[in-house]
Amino acid sequence: MYIYNVTFVMMPDREEEFLGWMRGSALAMLFNQESTARNPRLQTVVEAGGEKPSADHGLSIALQGEFDTEESAHEWNDNTLPPVLGEFTAKFGPHAAFFTTLLTVIPL
Repeated sequence: MYIYNVTFVMMPDREEEFLGWMRGSALAMLFNQESTARNPRLQTVVEAGGEKPSADHGLSIALQGEFDTEESAHEWNDNTLPPVLGEFTAKFGPHAAFFTTLLTVIPL
């Protein structure tokens, strides 16, 4: 299994607006019937290196989805994700950023 992680970074005072946008339209665009992504999760960073989110450190919210193959994760990244990232940048920029990570699950 593969997990695609998209971490969104923004000013902490934009959290409610971001969550409304994510729940209202972004999730439907990313995890629709045609999408190979499944089991979406949203997580927020509570603390990083002893620092809590603030105007100086920003708020990070990670969106994760699961994929059966690396190829399906790359296809989702190439075809489904770009419009959502563009909308995020337009709505929350210029003081916002994102980064992506593709992970694979290692059995214990």
